[in-house]
Amino acid sequence: MVAVETLEKIASIDKPEICARLFQDMDLQTPEGAPGIEECTLLEIPAPGNAKLTARIFEGNPGDPHIIYFPAEYENLSTLLLLGQGFKKLGFTFASLDYRGTGLSTGKLSLSDIFKDADTFYAAVKTWMKDTGREGGLVIMGRSLGSAIALDLAERNEKELLCLIMESAFNLSRDFLLRKGIAENLVPEGPVFENRKKMSGFTKPVLFIHSPRDQIQTLTEVEWLVVESRSKATQFQIAPSGTREDLATQVGDIYLEFVHQYVNLRRGVRPKLRKHLRKGFKKTQKKQVI
Repeated sequence: MVAVETLEKIASIDKPEICARLFQDMDLQTPEGAPGIEECTLLEIPAPGNAKLTARIFEGNPGDPHIIYFPAEYENLSTLLLLGQGFKKLGFTFASLDYRGTGLSTGKLSLSDIFKDADTFYAAVKTWMKDTGREGGLVIMGRSLGSAIALDLAERNEKELLCLIMESAFNLSRDFLLRKGIAENLVPEGPVFENRKKMSGFTKPVLFIHSPRDQIQTLTEVEWLVVESRSKATQFQIAPSGTREDLATQVGDIYLEFVHQYVNLRRGVRPKLRKHLRKGFKKTQKKQVI
């Protein structure tokens, strides 16, 4: 259950105009017959307030890791399919939540409810795994705003996890919100999401993935969050890309393979990065840095 103190802080920014601004670029609407959608299972989850949450599950091998994913506020169907289809091909199961009021989920979009719905989503995926005979380890992953939701959930359930993955994470809540275009008079001075405080209490390995050209959170700023991690296996991976929005799509298969390798190490499997991917990663780095 989300801490009362956390919910009180989030409530200070849980305003319609803030939600509308933050999620203005999210597009998870699913046209009938959209390519790739047939590859996922839709798990409908009852939620408080007569809402129905929908999880999109790309089923990998039952004994391999299961990634529980919280999307970015700018997520779209293409980036979601890239992750879902990509991890499925590598054997991992990928379960992504459509936040209430977005995509295939019903209800009213609310930041407070998104954090509370994370627990409902997590419990539903574990029940689905039990009912379908799946015993693979659990990984929680989040992108941008979703990384804050992922961290909050992971901190409270770390004993059940292999690791946490945070792509395009952020340190200070105020900086994040202002750079996302939220009016200054609507943003409180103090911490809201308290990512550093939560990270300092999390002991499992964390994989941070960040773009060197991120305009919302610089590498130096996110390093303050990275140093709070308590695990020696935590890794900070700089992924060459133009912006945080196109990080995964620009790096592509290399992104997927790197996450696959990191998670496998957490369960004692030592995969080798394929030769052509190593060469591709070096070429990508050279191309992007110039």
